Amino acid sequence: AIDLPPASDRFATDKGTEVPDFRREVVPLLGRLGCNTRACHGSFQGRGGFRLSLFGYDLDADHQALLAGNPPRANRDDPEASLMLRKPTLLEDHEGGQRMSVGSWEYNLLRKWIAGGAQATLPESAELERITVTPSAYRFHQCGDTFQLRAVAHWSDGSSEDVTCLCRFRSNDDSIASVDANGLVTALRAGDTDIVTFYDKGIVPVQAYLPVSELVDAKFPPVPTPTKIDELVVAKLRSLGIVPSELCKDTEFLRRASLDITGTLPSAGEVKAFIADASQDKRLRKVDELLDRPTYAAWWTTKLCDLTGDNPQYLKQAVQYTDADSDVAAAQWYYWIYQRVQDNQPYDKLVAGLVLAASRDPGQTYEDYCRELVAQSHGNPTAFAQHQTMPWYWVRSNFRKPEEMALGFCYTFMGIQLQCAQCHKHPFDQWTQQDFAQFAKLFNRVAYGVAPDAKQDYDRLLKEADLDPKANKRENHEKLVQAFQDGKVIPQQELFVATTDATQKANSKRKVQLAGQVSTTKDAKLLGGETVDLSQYDDPRRAVFEWLQRDADRYFARVFVNRVWANYFGVGIVDPPDDLNLANPPSNPELLDYLTRAFIDHGYDMKWLHHEIVCSRTYQLSWKPNDTNRLDQRHFSHALPRRLPAEVLYDALLQATANRLDNATMAVRLEGRSIGPPAGAADVLKRGRSDNGRYALTVFGKPSRTMNCDCERSNAPSLLQTLYLRNDNDSLQLIERERSWLRELTSAQNSAPQNITLPGRQSKEIALNSLTSVTPLANVEDIVREAYLRTLSRPPSGDELSIAEHSLQDATPERDGLRDLLWALVNTKEFITNH
Repeated sequence: AIDLPPASDRFATDKGTEVPDFRREVVPLLGRLGCNTRACHGSFQGRGGFRLSLFGYDLDADHQALLAGNPPRANRDDPEASLMLRKPTLLEDHEGGQRMSVGSWEYNLLRKWIAGGAQATLPESAELERITVTPSAYRFHQCGDTFQLRAVAHWSDGSSEDVTCLCRFRSNDDSIASVDANGLVTALRAGDTDIVTFYDKGIVPVQAYLPVSELVDAKFPPVPTPTKIDELVVAKLRSLGIVPSELCKDTEFLRRASLDITGTLPSAGEVKAFIADASQDKRLRKVDELLDRPTYAAWWTTKLCDLTGDNPQYLKQAVQYTDADSDVAAAQWYYWIYQRVQDNQPYDKLVAGLVLAASRDPGQTYEDYCRELVAQSHGNPTAFAQHQTMPWYWVRSNFRKPEEMALGFCYTFMGIQLQCAQCHKHPFDQWTQQDFAQFAKLFNRVAYGVAPDAKQDYDRLLKEADLDPKANKRENHEKLVQAFQDGKVIPQQELFVATTDATQKANSKRKVQLAGQVSTTKDAKLLGGETVDLSQYDDPRRAVFEWLQRDADRYFARVFVNRVWANYFGVGIVDPPDDLNLANPPSNPELLDYLTRAFIDHGYDMKWLHHEIVCSRTYQLSWKPNDTNRLDQRHFSHALPRRLPAEVLYDALLQATANRLDNATMAVRLEGRSIGPPAGAADVLKRGRSDNGRYALTVFGKPSRTMNCDCERSNAPSLLQTLYLRNDNDSLQLIERERSWLRELTSAQNSAPQNITLPGRQSKEIALNSLTSVTPLANVEDIVREAYLRTLSRPPSGDELSIAEHSLQDATPERDGLRDLLWALVNTKEFITNH
């Protein structure tokens, strides 16, 4: 039973004694009328000299604003003279136009509130616990069908109220279904979307859909569902009348899985061997093999470095002495994660090493830390992987304020975009400005400088190295070099958790930067309202991490699962993958719930998650659509062709044009790869990447890791990309470089590689298997076939073979024909996309 009928009924006339409540009725009505939206008085600067909080997140400020002014917006002495009544009814000029009429239920509600004293909602008043919206989902039968939403608010005092007339409504895709101001939803075309209801801090989506065909329920054709993923995907497709595509070819699967799992093309020999393998389980065995390659660890380390913000430009103060401090620090970050991905450390343990990081390992003295850091940083960044934690995450120059840490933390480990909540209530989620401020307090004590227990040792080491604490790093550089050569210990700044304001003052006098502004505030709040007594924690970050793990299926595990899924399908179950807000529900909630819970139950095993997804039939569907799924972009009924990521594409160019031995071993080799440490670190490690290679990575959308957004990695096409592949001197030289396939075929030089290292388990076996097919090319047909295998990962069709053969035979000299064939193949859409 509902205690109160809709306000539109209760205030249909001006009779009755009920006085509306400011929070329950007045503020939501102002939102429904559009008064406190971004386009009106809810904008940052307000409108017409009058400002309200956006969507009514600040009740006290809104109440004061309505009672202020001369004349006031809410005139308690003469309610009918109130500007909040006269302007929306156009009794006075109103830039926003007419919003209600005199005598309407909206007018009566506002007038009764003013006449009743325009009271604010008391602090002890009941809190909104939830809103329920019915129906929870709705299937249309034809275009033009409608249904009515009904919203009920449930309060902490046990009361409930029909608030449909006070809600705001939005369609996430108004080309499929529209919704009017009263919550009436209309079908416009086949497909599915979510209709979102907003009331106070309550946000509830309702799925509305019109099947795209008659093949629903019992009419749906039989489709194999060998895995739980397939069951859940097909269940959703069955309700929508979308029939999945057929399975992809073996060559398509091999290329797709190799690129997605390892960021690497399969070699020509690997494609031949896979085609020749007649066993039924060869796809499953290939997935296991790919997950054991060092290139798997390298590619997924690159992606984790994207998410965590490994940017050399933000690490200029991380190490006090190296050849190139920030580049080496970035490389150390990379290798620390790489070691854990390679060892398949559980994801929660890997994250703990970032979130709870400190510069010194437990029990380590300050002097030992300084000695070890310089030794590891000077020409040996891989040794840093042995550190128990990875402090550079908190040391970045864009992580100096608690607010910056809170934003970065929520983006990376929760998939929440909290930028809006810095200034006002999040428009599409429950978070308010107060929630954000209370959460940011948890990072107040994260400091970077000189820890109190290291002060005396720091001063002593400065003196022994003859360093001036007042000078900057550049001025001390020669002394640092000499001190290092003399074997002296170089004093270092460190990441630590401060305890008191005295610590901040002491370090400020020493001109040492703090990552956070230390505060003695006792209480902070986790997102959602749980209070944390900061005095009970030596490290408040531990409270945050424990909270993440307690509710892992809500954000922590869920966002990682969603991001991994998006890597394999080009679209997340929640999309964008880094925006898990209430108004952006998953396209298949049951699928995301299953994967999230199973990931947790399997101990955050990252390889298990990759294996579970890639071995599903859903992942192995063809990119070729049918009549029912041609327009489907979000239900995984067929593979979506997508442009290769920048690093993967550039490496594919290197591999496709490389000599035969390099082409075969690149699947397990990390030397010279773009899926490695940050570009700057490549110079430090002398890996030989060219400036033009870095330019290519920029052109194809490699993220600079400066933003809290997955969108920083761009896969959008551009004219520069086309020009690079077709005309840029760097791409043209790749075809004819010293160790190219073209040189190998057209010269007698021995192209055997020198000093190639093959890291990782089973690498030698994989390399040997790949090289078994490296035999002399007998004729033009063999050359054409290998050109297709090394670029498009498939044999040529009959027509393609005939055309290419004639082109090579007619070319003078023959070298030009081969060069032109390779150039043409790497410029196809098939080469630059994963399909």
